[in-house]
Amino acid sequence: MKKIFYLLIVLLSVCQLKATEYYVAKNGSDKNDGTINKPFKTIDKASKKMKAGDVCFIREGVYHEVVSLNEINGSVTMPYVFKAYKNEHVVLDGSIDLDLTWEKYQGNIYKAKLKTSIWQLFVNDISMTSARWPNGNWNDGSVWNKEKSMAWPEKNKGSYGHHFNKELAAINGDLTGAIIIVNSGSFKTFKSNIIEHVPGADNFKYDTKRKHIKVHFSFKGKIHRHGYFLEGKLALLDEENEWFYNPKSKEIYLWAPEGKHPKNFRIKGKTQSYAFDIANSSYVKLEGLNFFGTTFKADDSHNITVEDCDFMYPSYSKRMLGDLSLTEVSSMQTRKKQTKTHNTIRNCKFEYMDGPVLDMNGWNNVVENNYMHDIDYSCTYKGGYTLNMSQATQLLFRRNTVHTTGASEMYKAGVRNTIELNDLSRSGHLQNDGSLVQVSVASQDKSETRFNWVHNSVKQGLRFDNKNTPNAPWGENGNMHHNVAWKTERIYFKGDKHFIYNNVSFDSRLNDLIISSNAAIQGHNHTTITRNNISNKFSGNRTKPGKKYPVPGVVDHNWAGDVKGDDVRSQLRDPDNLDFRPKKDSELIDAGALIEGKDIQFLGDAPDIGAYEYGDKNYWIPGFQDKKASVPIPKNKTTTAKKNSDLMWLTAYKSVVSDVYFGTNILDVEKATKESTEYKGTQQNNIYTPVGLESGKTYFWRIDSKVNESIVKGDVFEFTVK
Repeated sequence: MKKIFYLLIVLLSVCQLKATEYYVAKNGSDKNDGTINKPFKTIDKASKKMKAGDVCFIREGVYHEVVSLNEINGSVTMPYVFKAYKNEHVVLDGSIDLDLTWEKYQGNIYKAKLKTSIWQLFVNDISMTSARWPNGNWNDGSVWNKEKSMAWPEKNKGSYGHHFNKELAAINGDLTGAIIIVNSGSFKTFKSNIIEHVPGADNFKYDTKRKHIKVHFSFKGKIHRHGYFLEGKLALLDEENEWFYNPKSKEIYLWAPEGKHPKNFRIKGKTQSYAFDIANSSYVKLEGLNFFGTTFKADDSHNITVEDCDFMYPSYSKRMLGDLSLTEVSSMQTRKKQTKTHNTIRNCKFEYMDGPVLDMNGWNNVVENNYMHDIDYSCTYKGGYTLNMSQATQLLFRRNTVHTTGASEMYKAGVRNTIELNDLSRSGHLQNDGSLVQVSVASQDKSETRFNWVHNSVKQGLRFDNKNTPNAPWGENGNMHHNVAWKTERIYFKGDKHFIYNNVSFDSRLNDLIISSNAAIQGHNHTTITRNNISNKFSGNRTKPGKKYPVPGVVDHNWAGDVKGDDVRSQLRDPDNLDFRPKKDSELIDAGALIEGKDIQFLGDAPDIGAYEYGDKNYWIPGFQDKKASVPIPKNKTTTAKKNSDLMWLTAYKSVVSDVYFGTNILDVEKATKESTEYKGTQQNNIYTPVGLESGKTYFWRIDSKVNESIVKGDVFEFTVK
């Protein structure tokens, strides 16, 4: 048996030796042999030469091409790899430079003639806003304010498909044929065309018979709640950073930044959705690449890994071309949803997109250590979610930071998902209802949502949901524990037989922690265990106080502010500066209890109430681990730090140990070395306790991280003691 094993190792080594390295460079030629001295010019050419185990090294530069990978199959030890050469800066660009002859159209608006149609415009690599009414754009964040970036039909006037708004009369042009995007309630947003409008009129009619138009049941007959905006007409171009394209005449119109002539800028247009188009393939890796105005898709493929990649403006709708089809977004989809796909997205950034970050299904996928923000300003892709994992079974969603989104549901969980150590905030700006973490009936059994921060959102923080019809099935056996929620609408759990324990919830707009007692519709939670939680307002109802609507089920060892007549701040060290640990001598310490069948780690005689244990040498901080230490606690530049503050931080990605620098002079701390008095030692944990902090005094500190035998110097943080 040992001889056979040895023979397999030898054969494997021989196979690996046969793996070939191909090189691609901007100054190469596809007639070359693909060596480092004679590189190919295109990645696609290299891909056609590659076999399992081969590596395509891409040299620095900007590449505009579609790499189609169909029916290529590697293995665990011999994948197909496409990566940047020695960390060189490689950009896969979905846009092209536009060398145009501009002429003034009117006011600050210039126009030019295009040869190639585009559907997104960039000025100095910043996306311009498609001409719209009301105005709203990414540049100043106004697109996320739905009260201003959406119009609202006049109450008691008009009907479904016929809207009145007196401000329409100021638009100088015929809007017939324009595109309307309508938030028709909760997670239902649709797009259609205006079919009747008279210039100067205060009303218009739009097509309500198009396919896929849906109005949420709670908004039927309430058109005054149907927020909308218009696109697709030159008459809507009325402010800086807006643009319009007429696909029939091939004329482009632009109001450039600061009203300047477009010749002063580099102008680019999006012409491509996908740089990597993968189908029916396996064991493919994309590593260390930058994507601009383009992204990837992997259809019916497994063991696809996208790692250490940055995506800027990865997806954008084609509405500027009059195309109302689904936006082409980053996607890992398989038609056989029970397939064990094992696809991975790790240590990537996704920034600014129209449409969700990712559409993924299959089994055993991993989405880990990613940073995602400014996502989906139209919310018209299939439903109201930012990350749709509803058909992804046994997925691990871990250590991601996601913020600033339009859709109602930030993370739509699938069956038996593990959702842990994520920092989620500022979601659902442009739709109604929803939650930062949304777990539906079919997905609740054996789900784990733990060690997350959910905060600063107009939506609910955490939610077990169900169908809103009498006697409908409800979910059971879900786990929500060791989460911290603040400044959300509420955390809300429907169903029964759940385990809700060791959570912190406060500063909600409604009750903080709600275990629904509505038996007819939402499940009675008769046997749900609610234990070791700290919250200001416990209740069995989302709006009624807990005294009138007590929490159903097994409820014990909780700390309730509305019962104690106090605030969670009386028990936690400094929640306003992200320190959620129990205070010394707090009522929370050793005041919790275990739950049969659940592994609750604790120090002392019993678990503490809340998400953190008093006296722990480490402080868990969720979210994306960057290249250097981040998330300083106390918060950077706070003026309300406590005199007994500890310094805590989120360690750098793949960091082994941290060097701590601390002092009272910013320049001394910034320049400090291990020989300086500001150096306070090297440690493996992420808590440092300074001595003798004084009220009114400002302090500075820095964390250097050891990563792969190298030291990554950190930023200088500061805080002022109250």
